[in-house]
Amino acid sequence: MNKMKLPNEALIAITYKCNAKCHMCNTWQYPSKSSEEIKPSDLESLPHVVFCNITGGEPFIREDIQEFVEVMKKKAKRIVVSTNGYFTDKVVRLAEKYPSLGVRISIEGLPAANDELRGMKDGFDHGIRTLLELHRLGLKDIGFGITLSDRNIHDLMELYQLGKAMNLEFATACVHNTYYFHKFDNKITRLNDFKQEFEKLTTDLLKSKKIKNWFRAYFNYGLLNYAHGNKRLLPCEVGTDLFFIDPFGEVMACNAMDKSMGNIKKSTF
Repeated sequence: MNKMKLPNEALIAITYKCNAKCHMCNTWQYPSKSSEEIKPSDLESLPHVVFCNITGGEPFIREDIQEFVEVMKKKAKRIVVSTNGYFTDKVVRLAEKYPSLGVRISIEGLPAANDELRGMKDGFDHGIRTLLELHRLGLKDIGFGITLSDRNIHDLMELYQLGKAMNLEFATACVHNTYYFHKFDNKITRLNDFKQEFEKLTTDLLKSKKIKNWFRAYFNYGLLNYAHGNKRLLPCEVGTDLFFIDPFGEVMACNAMDKSMGNIKKSTF
């Protein structure tokens, strides 16, 4: 009998608590209770994966985040923690202990746009300071990402140039709606602005000598296509190459679907 193919990627939300009040995400209004959240030991039955993303909510609200990393270090070749970067000292302490750890910080634009969209006073300052501290430590797998909307599309190229100058990874996404965000009224209306800014971005990426940047250009072209209401260009492989675990232990194909396939608190993966 053929063995079942196991997914290569794990997306694990360890809490829905969040110190940000993002305009494009209402998760902060629906925080998980500490008594109901998964424990690091609940991940012991997970399969070995190539990549693991630890996220939230804001994962650094969990005081035991190091224990989650410790468990997944035995199971994943690469671990990236997604954060808003507000808790600089906590992020730096974890990075000092695990120098191969990846960190991605969400920054939604220059200071005015970021702090407005994230609902955090001095959120940009905290995020940049965390990036600079990680850069000073010599972490290799660091970067930041922006979720693009009508409000911040004109900050795209400035943040891209910042990432390029610091030799950091730079990720892009477009606002969208899902139960995970408890948000269903996100929409993009400034389509001409999106077209102009994405053309600048893809043109610069294609000038690079790095093949990886050519793929990024294609990905961003796909995002523009998606913003115009068209189908995604890259195939969706959730449930086969990726699985999502929420803070309550429910296993789902991805964080955009609310159909559980089981619970790791009640049985093994």
